[in-house]
Amino acid sequence: MQKTADFIENRIKWRASQHNLPNSSVFLFDNLTADKKAKYLNHFNQEDYGKIILLFTDSKNNWTALGTKKIIGYDGTKVNSVKLNSIQNVDSKNRKEYFEKAEAGETKLKKFKKRNESELLVTEIDGKETIFITEKGSDLFSLWNIMIMITRLNK
Repeated sequence: MQKTADFIENRIKWRASQHNLPNSSVFLFDNLTADKKAKYLNHFNQEDYGKIILLFTDSKNNWTALGTKKIIGYDGTKVNSVKLNSIQNVDSKNRKEYFEKAEAGETKLKKFKKRNESELLVTEIDGKETIFITEKGSDLFSLWNIMIMITRLNK
């Protein structure tokens, strides 16, 4: 079943509200000033990305924008994007690496510190992996939860 852009937008906003978003580093794109929007809009083509709903920023000028068709991120050097309907899995980059090392016997399992996480690893159906950056801690886990919801909607 094909979900409409309005449906996706409403679900993203609903899930964001469940995580107390927006906050000081996560913004509803519609609520940004025209100058702030212009800073990011030169990276977006509405036909490709859909309507941009949320903007996650960090203190190093990295950002991740979530649209109705794609997730887009800037890591300080380049812009990456992934179609929402091509996402197979989402995970924390460091969490995945940590458990892979533990399975290989390279490290002892100890408590994994979620509050230090800021990189969301998105794996596409074809196996390609892309990292999206947020502020550490709750912002990452809010985005992660939203992306899990979107992945489930697309199945």
